[in-house]
Amino acid sequence: MKETKPLHRRLQKQLKRNGFKADTLPNDMEKWQEFLHLIDLSYTGTSDAQYLLERSLEVSSQEMRKLYDDLKTETEQRIDALHRSEQKTRFMANMSHELRTPIHGILGSLEIVKGTTLDDRQKLFVDTAYASCEVMLDIINNILDFSKLKAGGIELEIIEFSPRELVESISGIMSTMAQEKNLEVQCYIPEEIPARIKGDPARLRQMLMNLIGNAIKFTERGEVYTGLELKEIRDDSAVLRFEVRDTGIGIPPAMQKSVFESFVQVDASINRRYGGTGLGLTIVKEFAEMMGGKIGLNSTTGQGSTFWFEIEFPVVESSHLSSQTKHLEGCRVLVVDDNETNRRILESYLHAWKAEAIIVSNGHDALHKMEESLLINKPFDILLLDWFMPQMDGIALAKTIRTDSRHDQTPIVMLTSYGISQEKQKQAGVQAAVTKPVRSITLRDVLTDTMRRHGSPRHNQTHTPVHHTPTPKPVKPLLPALLLAEDNPVNALIAITMLEKIKIQVDHVTTGKLALKAMRTRPYKLVLMDINMPEMDGYTATRYIRKWERENILKGRTPVIAMTANALKGDKEKCMSVGMDDYLPKPVKQDELLKLVRHWLEQQEALPAL
Repeated sequence: MKETKPLHRRLQKQLKRNGFKADTLPNDMEKWQEFLHLIDLSYTGTSDAQYLLERSLEVSSQEMRKLYDDLKTETEQRIDALHRSEQKTRFMANMSHELRTPIHGILGSLEIVKGTTLDDRQKLFVDTAYASCEVMLDIINNILDFSKLKAGGIELEIIEFSPRELVESISGIMSTMAQEKNLEVQCYIPEEIPARIKGDPARLRQMLMNLIGNAIKFTERGEVYTGLELKEIRDDSAVLRFEVRDTGIGIPPAMQKSVFESFVQVDASINRRYGGTGLGLTIVKEFAEMMGGKIGLNSTTGQGSTFWFEIEFPVVESSHLSSQTKHLEGCRVLVVDDNETNRRILESYLHAWKAEAIIVSNGHDALHKMEESLLINKPFDILLLDWFMPQMDGIALAKTIRTDSRHDQTPIVMLTSYGISQEKQKQAGVQAAVTKPVRSITLRDVLTDTMRRHGSPRHNQTHTPVHHTPTPKPVKPLLPALLLAEDNPVNALIAITMLEKIKIQVDHVTTGKLALKAMRTRPYKLVLMDINMPEMDGYTATRYIRKWERENILKGRTPVIAMTANALKGDKEKCMSVGMDDYLPKPVKQDELLKLVRHWLEQQEALPAL
């Protein structure tokens, strides 16, 4: 009976759906056939619906399985990519350490040599080697920074620096590259540029190196110009515009928007001819935007390009004319240079120093101007001659001038891209030489010194104030107070030699275990701790030091400074997390090391306050 109830209910539903009742069944064959046909259609529709539902469930099941498989594959790919990323990070960290360690040795050795007695020629080569090593470090940073940019791992440093020194030093370094192609390299920084600002000089150096390097690479003849301009003063900050201009191949208009993209070259032939990966401009753009600035270019195919970026910097010290420029006020200076850009730069500097500049482009015009100066009874006080000029070069012009007794006492300063020997200067009657690209401070000092030693009496009668040097207070000798843990013998030698400047004895060990042993045997005011050492690394050694201090095995708390080539993002934080007090990345510069050591020793009362 129970089994017939569901059937009965289904029948009742079918009858109702088709307009029949149980008491009004069909009474003839035709109506019965029609009724049964309707019932059949009803069941057929239900069967079709059931089939469609089953098919839908089957398709959905297949789609769900595909979605599951896709998610599984994507998850596996993400895990694999994360694993490769971790491997890449470890590789980059290792590469950074391995490259920075020898560079630290080179830079440190050169810095120590710079502090010894050198003649001018030796100092030139040491300075060049030091600057070139800094360029090498910048190139390494360039490669590492591109990887870190893609991973969002770049942090800007904000320190005080001189924008003038930065731009002029880079131009001087890059001029060596340009000499191989006989290109003129010029640099101009006006006097109103702030003396010192705050920013990231290392990143700015990379940016300018990339732009100037590209300019030299893509220029076959002509010149490469680097300039710095004060665009705007805003309260205590200044907007500076850095500009690099060349006379090279230029960039087609269609390509100008895309040159800042990664790996972009103008075309395949450019890549084959000039090489390069196309990362330089991308890094420049990324850094400019990170500093809150903007970047752009102006270029004409076949005529050259100008790349520029503008950034706002806090001003630490405003510009001011040095008192040394007073020696040049009112001096009549004859400038002879065949390059128009050089003439404009030299004229701008001389006008800023309130000297009277007479500018000509060749030797014949120079001789004419000298004759004219005698006729009007306004002889020149000093001559500034370019060496390499067509028709009559600077050496020939100087010798011609010296044959005239009326001008044989007029001091001559030679401008040269390649340097000039003392013997050649003497033969030509030249008193001094300035290497191009001209640095404004160097030019000013050379002109001032030459005028003082060889100028006419009316200009060398300067009163030098007498400075009474106070008797120095006796400095209390420092006790042996510093422990250096460094396994690399070159780096250890450099650090110890640098620390001799503050007359402090340094005990040196080569492993973390030996550092712990040394600290158990005698007290130290400060520890310089390398990270990557055999037997026990710096992290582990520092953990033990802090543990022993908590357990009173070691008395007091000894500051520990990490001095390491591990300079990627997170390395400083890791050092601090294990209990270190400060962090100094290699390559270490002497001023930075001594400043940090003095600070922590003063905290421990090991040094008198400065």
